[in-house]
Amino acid sequence: MTSDILSDADIKKSTGWVITLSIGLIILGVLAISVPGIASAFFTSVIGWITLISGVVMIVQSFQSKPVRGFWLNLIVGIFYVIAGIYILLNLGAALLALTFAFGVLFIVEGIFTIIMAFTNRAGHRMSWLVALNGVVTLIVGIMVLNQFPFSAIWLIGLYVGISLLMSGISLLSAALAARRTLAS
Repeated sequence: MTSDILSDADIKKSTGWVITLSIGLIILGVLAISVPGIASAFFTSVIGWITLISGVVMIVQSFQSKPVRGFWLNLIVGIFYVIAGIYILLNLGAALLALTFAFGVLFIVEGIFTIIMAFTNRAGHRMSWLVALNGVVTLIVGIMVLNQFPFSAIWLIGLYVGISLLMSGISLLSAALAARRTLAS
């Protein structure tokens, strides 16, 4: 039986990579927040490429698994993915508008359900007011996005992705630094 305990040097090396990654995420998050229009277009094109590549993989997979049931379904869905990916890449503006509208509706629905959950389920018991506040803020953001639509398409996706990258970077950095502090003591 072997032990999976890492040495101090291994932990320090691993946390070094995590610190580097987290700093990169923080920089990308700040950049996305600084220029949300460019970040929105970039993120939308990434979604287009992911959709296109996924469709190609599904089509190839359908031919490789032809004897297995589902050949036609995989082939047809793969073709639709390819078409959707190409459409997104050739029509970034329309795709950005659609994503922004979908986010606006999503925020409104999530806000309403979160408020309802806070009062009906008493989620978090004594902290249910915080859950309700989260729902109210989410609802307000959704209303703001749809109220400023289509102009909100310029900033919403980039700002949202930027905040997500920034928060991910900060949380990774704090976890890595905490691991290093634990190692030092």
